[in-house]
Amino acid sequence: MSTGRCRNCNQISNCPVCNVELNGFHHVGVRSSGLTNSSIWHYADPCGHKLEKSSLGASTVTANPQAVYNGGPVWKTGYQWFNVFWGSFWVANALVPMVNKAVEDIEKNTSYSGELKQYGVGIGTLNGYRVISQNPPQSVSSKDISTVLIDWIKTQNIPDFGGKGAYNIFLPKGVMATLSGDQSCVKFCDYHDTADGNQGPFFTCEPYPCTSGCNQCSTSSFDTLTQGLSEEMVELKTDMNPGTGWVIGNEEICDYCDTNFVCNRISSGEYVNAWYSNSLNGCWTPSR
Repeated sequence: MSTGRCRNCNQISNCPVCNVELNGFHHVGVRSSGLTNSSIWHYADPCGHKLEKSSLGASTVTANPQAVYNGGPVWKTGYQWFNVFWGSFWVANALVPMVNKAVEDIEKNTSYSGELKQYGVGIGTLNGYRVISQNPPQSVSSKDISTVLIDWIKTQNIPDFGGKGAYNIFLPKGVMATLSGDQSCVKFCDYHDTADGNQGPFFTCEPYPCTSGCNQCSTSSFDTLTQGLSEEMVELKTDMNPGTGWVIGNEEICDYCDTNFVCNRISSGEYVNAWYSNSLNGCWTPSR
């Protein structure tokens, strides 16, 4: 995974945790458990320590924010999604076609995804899906996903999009996603990342729905999946290499709206998380 700098960490030369001289940072776009502190998480290179918000400059979001563009890659019309269901748990699982339909519905919704055009973001398509029957380890890190994703592409288990698309990685029930020492369903719900900076491959990581903290709208596992998936799809599209695209301080455009969370559904019925609209000076709602 490549490392770099963003507006919030470009003046930090030594790790605030261990004081080692830094080469840069690896950034991950994270939806936190409880939806109150979703943001871009910074991991120092080479020591790997996560920087706390207090260590980052320009991380406070104002009452009247504007998303700003940092020059990185964003999603263009014609880019493609591919769903990867990792593990034997997903074989003949009824959630698979439901999730595939949800990705299509979210992507083609003219209000929810279509209005992202204000950020120079286009509309994509779902290229297909694959169930990888080999089971993942019980704990899966972002680095693990990056490594296996590159291998799946090389062995032609999944299509190679280059930088022109992304992969939604769905973990099976009982498998924990980790980011350094943080665990899914404890500190975070889901995230998006890149295996190699602006080059990709880009991916979202969707652990199996948590029993609490990641769905404020219903008790449905499917609703929990679509809420997290919608947020990571939007934030990947607008900020493909976290921190280099459209951000509000140290937050991506859904993170700001998570703080004052409102349950929303698109016209096809799926629950989705709102994103911040510069043109409206507020969070997206389906009522417009």
